[in-house]
Amino acid sequence: MSLLDALLLDPYRINVWIAYRTDGVKGSGTQNDPYDGSTATRFDSLMSGFAPNTTVHLGPTTTSNPFQTTGFWINNDGSTGSGWEPKAGMKIIGSGIDVTTLKLVNASGGALYFAIGHTFTTSVDYFEASDLTIDCNLTAQGASLAAGAVRVLGNHSRVRRVKVTNWGSKSGAPTGYVIAMITGEPTYGFTQVIDTGIEDCIVVNPDTTSGVGPVSVLHVGSRFVDLGYNVEAYGTGGFIRNCFVDSGSPTTTADIRALSMSWCKGGIIEGNQVHNTKYGGPYASEESIGDLTVRNNFYKNVQKGPFWNLATNIAGSLSSLVRDSGDNTIAVATSSGAHGMLAGDRVRIDVSGAASYYEGIFVIKDVPSSTTFRYQMQGDPGGNGSSPTMQKIFGVGKLVVEGNTVELATGSTGLIGIHLDDASLSPQAPDYAHGDVVIRDNKIRYVDGFFDSSCTGYGLQLNGVKNLLVRNNVVECYPSNPLRNNRCGSVEYFNDKTPAGVLIQGINEDDSNKKYDELETDAEDALVLALMKKR
Repeated sequence: MSLLDALLLDPYRINVWIAYRTDGVKGSGTQNDPYDGSTATRFDSLMSGFAPNTTVHLGPTTTSNPFQTTGFWINNDGSTGSGWEPKAGMKIIGSGIDVTTLKLVNASGGALYFAIGHTFTTSVDYFEASDLTIDCNLTAQGASLAAGAVRVLGNHSRVRRVKVTNWGSKSGAPTGYVIAMITGEPTYGFTQVIDTGIEDCIVVNPDTTSGVGPVSVLHVGSRFVDLGYNVEAYGTGGFIRNCFVDSGSPTTTADIRALSMSWCKGGIIEGNQVHNTKYGGPYASEESIGDLTVRNNFYKNVQKGPFWNLATNIAGSLSSLVRDSGDNTIAVATSSGAHGMLAGDRVRIDVSGAASYYEGIFVIKDVPSSTTFRYQMQGDPGGNGSSPTMQKIFGVGKLVVEGNTVELATGSTGLIGIHLDDASLSPQAPDYAHGDVVIRDNKIRYVDGFFDSSCTGYGLQLNGVKNLLVRNNVVECYPSNPLRNNRCGSVEYFNDKTPAGVLIQGINEDDSNKKYDELETDAEDALVLALMKKR
């Protein structure tokens, strides 16, 4: 190619415009002559043809004439299909919320649908969707499917200023997601996605007539919130902030979780508002969390605020369990196949016969190979472990929950302001299901200040925590003893009070609901003893 020919070529297009055209003109993609995206076929074809790093500007639409897409879907057999898929560096920018609408259509052959999504064989880095409304159109879709807006895996990718409506999951469908930013996918080698998240989004008007749930509304974590297998990955710097979710009712049949985050290091959930939703979240079930901060969120009319419904995975056998040759207090566990464990993961070990130093809950020290891992025991067991088994524990490494306001729904079934569970693991030794947890400066009451004997919701339930600090929370709940914990290690409560300034002491349910002493009670005891001595 001659230099003159090269100079005469059109420059690489990095900005294109699409409009809903009614004049029958195809368009050239410029701002003054946008492409015609007036049908799903045309829109999907255009989006498929754009190169990576293209910024796509979507023009205004009307209620009767939105942009339409067949989106991306995952079938029940795990296969995928799409009308189009986003590419790395692509930015999709609408003309504004409720000014530009993208509608999901023709969903019938799969199980899980998104207006924007892709296969995880590639990472869509630096992707962004913003300034538009996405109509998931669940009612008009086929049976036994879930309809959501966005699901993307990519470093530095984000969804912001997006409104989503008419979402949900029909009977027989898998767990649905509305906006999901994935932090890792070990199957394809993506073990640490960094700086991905959701901000300034609005999710309202679920299709509760067709949808029965479960649905995780705003999710940053693994590709499924109930993944339930040993192999995990931990993204860094995931976030959900300044979003608004209203699911219509906390008692709807649909099991809806407004916020969800897992597989994170340095994760943060802040400044969100959640209304009329069963679980405010962050919710997690069968996924671990490295470290997470949940702060300054507002939950109104929820059955639970932050809720970690964590459990153990299916137990597996080990081919051998021996002492390390260099240190007899370190155990070396060997599995017959790849165990999928990582350093820092929690595992429960059992051996046959009498209890020994091999047994209990441990934090994995290191992973020498795909079939071996090591953990620190409290002493020398004096021999090998007999018929050893292992069980992966989904837990929280470090957690801070601070400055949140939780207004519980009125009612009498399972209402808890902040709930961290451990699947009733017992005994919790020598380690625990969860690591270091701080719960501070939160306010918990019933919705709109309602207070009546019919309300059984209470403040905190914290189980299986190694080091627990609860301080400076304000709790207004009808049941006595609204601050509770089970199966915990080091626990300290400090200066938790009712709105009237009455001290609330935390209780240890393992020890016949014994109350924990703290500075104020110790001072009162000292005063009483001093007065008794004067007599």
